[in-house]
Amino acid sequence: MKFSVVIVNYASWPLALRCVKSLYETGYEDFEVVIVDNDRPEPPQIPYPVRLIRNEENLGFAKACNQGIAASEGDLVVLINPDTVVGEDFFWRVGVFLDENSTVGAAGPRVLEPDGRLQLTARRELSMFSGLLGRTSLLTRLFPKSPLVKNQFPAVAELTRPTAVDWVGGACMVVRRRTLEEVGVLDERFFMYFEDADLCRRVREAGWSVYYLPQVEVVHHAGGSTDSRPRAIWDLHKSAYFYHRKHGAHGPLNFYSLLVLLGLSGRALAKLGGSLIGR
Repeated sequence: MKFSVVIVNYASWPLALRCVKSLYETGYEDFEVVIVDNDRPEPPQIPYPVRLIRNEENLGFAKACNQGIAASEGDLVVLINPDTVVGEDFFWRVGVFLDENSTVGAAGPRVLEPDGRLQLTARRELSMFSGLLGRTSLLTRLFPKSPLVKNQFPAVAELTRPTAVDWVGGACMVVRRRTLEEVGVLDERFFMYFEDADLCRRVREAGWSVYYLPQVEVVHHAGGSTDSRPRAIWDLHKSAYFYHRKHGAHGPLNFYSLLVLLGLSGRALAKLGGSLIGR
């Protein structure tokens, strides 16, 4: 088996079915689909061959992905959100690139909004600027072509060739099974968010490369698989802090970590306030 596609569903069956439909409409044959359902309601009838794993509760994205990985057999594992749609040449282009580049352990496609705008999913390692220059932050939106934004998000430069990056987003990520066997699967302590950054970091530390593939396009209806905006904001900032605790410098008496905690807490409160006002 060449590809194993792992989809984690939560409150998004219509989107998941559309995603599966796009996979089978590629016409490619050497792949399997594993759906891990973290939701309680009975799933609808699925008109395509899939392996369905059902959980009695929402175990989180990372743990559900690992269930799907363990149940699959493909040499290349595609972790993809249910609110995505792949292009017709998805499998072919990814397969050719990875076949020709044996040192690449993980890769991610060019991810677009439904209206064609670029999603900044190819990134450099997190730094002190990351909190200010997040993918959807005000500064990033106001100055999308600035040198700092281009440094954080290489895809802004409208790359046309495969490019090495530090990490690619979990909306769609392809990882070699051999790489996963070497570095381990997703860290289940991340309930949701930053498990992709953590995995890509471990991939690079093990000597593999991580690549952004602008010639492969996936449409992502961002937020389509998240039913609670406040919960998503909380999970995002909680995971960001855990990523810092796992990989960042803590400083004397954990001073750096305290500053990071205060900064993330303030940012989370501002985001939550904005979310409530928006309602």
